[in-house]
Amino acid sequence: MINIEIKEKEQNRLDEQYSAFVSFEYDPAIVNIIKSINFRFYNPNTTCWELPISQLETFINKLPGYDIKLSGNLEILNEDTTDLIPEGFKYKTKPYSHQEVALKYGLKYDKWFLGDEQGLGKTKQSLDIAIARKIKYGYKHCLIICGVNTLKWNWRNEIITHTDEAPWILGQKRTRNNKLVIGSTKDKINDLKWLLDNETSTYFLITNVESFRDETFANTVAELCRKKIINMCIADEMHKMKNPTSQQSKGFLKCLPECRIGMTGTPLMNNPLDLYVILKWLGYETHAFYSFKKHYCVMGGYGGYEIIGYQNMPELTSKMQSIMLRRLKKDVLDLPEKIYVSEYVDMTPKQAVIYKEVESAIKCDIDLIKSDNNPLSKLIRLRQATGYTGILSSEIQESAKLDRLVDIVEETISNGQKCLVFSNWTQMTDEIFKRLWDNFDVLQITGETPDSIRQEIVDTFQNTDKCNVLVGTIGAMGTGLTLTAATVVIFVDEPWNKALFDQAVDRVHRIGTKSNITIYSLMCKDTIDERIHDIIYKKGAMSDAIIDGKILNNKGMVIDYLLS
Repeated sequence: MINIEIKEKEQNRLDEQYSAFVSFEYDPAIVNIIKSINFRFYNPNTTCWELPISQLETFINKLPGYDIKLSGNLEILNEDTTDLIPEGFKYKTKPYSHQEVALKYGLKYDKWFLGDEQGLGKTKQSLDIAIARKIKYGYKHCLIICGVNTLKWNWRNEIITHTDEAPWILGQKRTRNNKLVIGSTKDKINDLKWLLDNETSTYFLITNVESFRDETFANTVAELCRKKIINMCIADEMHKMKNPTSQQSKGFLKCLPECRIGMTGTPLMNNPLDLYVILKWLGYETHAFYSFKKHYCVMGGYGGYEIIGYQNMPELTSKMQSIMLRRLKKDVLDLPEKIYVSEYVDMTPKQAVIYKEVESAIKCDIDLIKSDNNPLSKLIRLRQATGYTGILSSEIQESAKLDRLVDIVEETISNGQKCLVFSNWTQMTDEIFKRLWDNFDVLQITGETPDSIRQEIVDTFQNTDKCNVLVGTIGAMGTGLTLTAATVVIFVDEPWNKALFDQAVDRVHRIGTKSNITIYSLMCKDTIDERIHDIIYKKGAMSDAIIDGKILNNKGMVIDYLLS
C-alpha cells in the first residue's frame, strides 16, 4: 500500500502551497520510480517523500498495479492548471509534450533551473515561456545571457525561428557594406542606457556573460532590473559561470529581475563549488561563498587551503533537485540509437619514436608534474603525439589516427551520409581540415571562427549538399549548435571530461535526429589514449578522480596509471 497525503509543503522549494507526502514499506521499485520525479525531497527523519502537487499525476501514472490511498486536502487535486497559459498565446513551432510541461512550470515558478539533457530543446522552451510571460504580465524585456560567447548568433536565429519577435544583440551595428557585427562593451552599455529613457518594441536582448566584467555594464543592467524594464533573464550554459570570485560573476549576480531561468544540459554535480553562483543567482543560497565552501568541502593539504574532498553532498543534491526541472532523452523522446565504436590503431614506427621521446621527458620530471596544481596539462604533448607528430616535429609528420580518419570519412560519404570530426586542439583540426580538403566538401569551426560566419557554416552543413564533413574543436563546436544532418561523429582525441564528450555527441543526437548515430573514438593502442578512455569512459571514474582536467583524489596514482 502506498499512502499519499495532501497537505501544506515542508521542504518543497517551489511556489506551490501544498505537497504530496508519500510513504510506503520499502520497495526498491517504488524508490526508483519516485527518484525519477522532479523536485522530490526525502525526509530521513519521517522516512517520507515529499512531491510537488504538479508532479503527483506523473508519479501515480508510473504505479500500475499498486494499491494507492489518497488522503488530506484532495480538493487541491481538482484545480485547473490550464488557466496558467494566457489567452492569446500560440506556439510558433509545434512543441513536444515535455516542452508543454516546461511552459506551465515557467509560468508558475519565477526562479528555477532548466537542466534538460542536451537535445531536448531548452532554447525553445525558455523562449515560449518568455513570450507567454510577456502576454500574461506585460514584460518589457527579456535579457538572454550566453555563458558561451559564440552562442549569441545561435540564440538570435532561434528567436527568429520560434517566435515572432525581432532579437537584438547588445552592441550590434551595421558596417558600411551592411554586414551585422558586434561592437565594443561601450556600444553595449549605450544600448542599455538608451532603454532607460526610451520605449522600444524589441523584447529579446542578447549578450554574453563576459560583458558583466565591466562594472558600468553590470550596474546598468541592475538598474534596468530594479526599474522593471528588464523583467526576465535567461542564463544559458550556466555551468560556465562557476567562479564566484571573478569580476564577471560579481557583475552577473547583480542581474536580478523578477523572473530568472538558469539553463544547462551538462551534469552539475561534479564539483559542488560550481553550483554556488547558480543557487545564489536564483535566490536559493543566502550564505557567502566562504561559508558555502566550508560547508561542502573538506580542506587540507599545505596550509589547509587545498580541497581534498567533499561533504554534505546529499543535502546539496537535494537542494539542487528541488529547484531543477531535468528530463532525459530516453524518458521523453523516442530517438534513434547511439552506437559507440572504439577504434584502436597502431602508431607508425616513426610516430612511436616521437611518443617514446615525449614520454621519457615527462617521466624525468614526474615529481614536478605530480606536485603541479594541474598535472594533466603537462601531458598534452603526449596526447598530441598520438594525434599528429607534426605538432611536435618539423621532420616527422605522421598520424595513424588521421590515416584511419580518412577511411571512416570516405566510407561515410560514399554511403550518402555526413559526419562531424572533433579534436581538443586547433592544431589538430587544422591538419584534419588540410587532409580532407582535396577529396571532401569540408568546413571548419574553431575558437577563431567569427560568430557571424559560424552560423553560416552550420546552415550550409545542415541544409545544403555543399558540406558533408564538419571539423571543429570540442570547445567551439561542442555546445549550443544543432548539427542533426550528421550520422557519424568522430573523436580524434577525447576530452578529459565525459560531460564535454556527451555534450558534443548531443549536437547530433537531439530533436530532429532521424537515423542511428555512430560515434567513433580513435585511440592509439598501448598509449595514454587507451588509459584515458579506460578511467574516464569505461570505468566512469571521472567524479572520483578527474574533473575538468584537474585531479582531486589520488593524484599520484592517476598519473602513474596514465603513464603505465
